[in-house]
Amino acid sequence: MPPFSNFTTKAKEVIRKTHELAIERGQNQVGPVHLLAALLLQEESAFLSILDKIEVDGVMLTDYVVETIDGGGGSGGNLLSAPYQIYITPELVKVFETSVRIAANLQDEFVSTEHLLLGLLETPNPAHEIL
Repeated sequence: MPPFSNFTTKAKEVIRKTHELAIERGQNQVGPVHLLAALLLQEESAFLSILDKIEVDGVMLTDYVVETIDGGGGSGGNLLSAPYQIYITPELVKVFETSVRIAANLQDEFVSTEHLLLGLLETPNPAHEIL
């Protein structure tokens, strides 16, 4: 898994929100759908601007994605029992690795939220299927 030291502040915030979304729901696995939800919920999200330009209802998509993680669909995960540990799914690890590769291919020094989105789109995973 790539180190997060070369991720932008906004990308780190999204990753932190991804983790929080799983914890809030009592899930012990964080997956690509959690990342998609975090990207959609981000304030001043470039992703929402893109969705608006291609005439996708961002609110409806966000509601659908949040419902998906609330229902446990898309990312899997067992409910937490104390003490617990949060695990990153192999699919999410691949998304992170793909995002790092995309940033490197574009000769970008840091991995941004846009690279995370591209990683979701390029890697087979439940969030990709939603998009």
